[in-house]
Amino acid sequence: MIAKLAGVDAIGILVQQLQTVNLRFHHVAKSVTPDLMTSTVNPAANPVGFLMWHMVRSQDWAIHTAIRGVPEIAWSPRWSGSAVSTPGIGTGFSPAAARDLASRLKLPQLVDYADVVSSAAIDWVRGLNAEDLDAIPDVAAHDAGIAAYQTPEFLAEMDSGPEHDQAVGEKGGQPVWLFLTSVSVTHLHRHLGELDLTLGVLTGRSG
Repeated sequence: MIAKLAGVDAIGILVQQLQTVNLRFHHVAKSVTPDLMTSTVNPAANPVGFLMWHMVRSQDWAIHTAIRGVPEIAWSPRWSGSAVSTPGIGTGFSPAAARDLASRLKLPQLVDYADVVSSAAIDWVRGLNAEDLDAIPDVAAHDAGIAAYQTPEFLAEMDSGPEHDQAVGEKGGQPVWLFLTSVSVTHLHRHLGELDLTLGVLTGRSG
């Protein structure tokens, strides 16, 4: 769909959107102190640090595992053994597990990870042709053998939603452009808005 819009620089638009997500991530990070990493607006809400980690892990999974079927950035030696490389992307985590992860995350390391994932995603997208965006990756095969991506909670989350249902109904699966625009951009903008509101409540500041 996106590749067939006449006169539209689909690759350029996707690159700009990925850049904007990273810019906004940095804007949020500037307001986060170490104590805020584990803070929540109420006991049922996810901690700030966990939300930030979930954002980057989601993008890492979408670009590298789901679409490309290659190792994620989080699994590279630079992050091995750190909280960043915690298995999964946060889907199905219990409140206790989310709090524990947030307590182990280091903000500078998380921001570095976000920058590396964003840079890798942008470099890869720039190398695509518009026609590549309509390809339907074999996500099930790419996720196979990765225990964190075989849990009932993860599978239920990935196999639901209006975008997913429409794509599966019309095309038999989710095309590359949908993983980029939905999972890697609009999904992250929703969490960025959530973080803005959360930090406003926790600190009494806005913007």
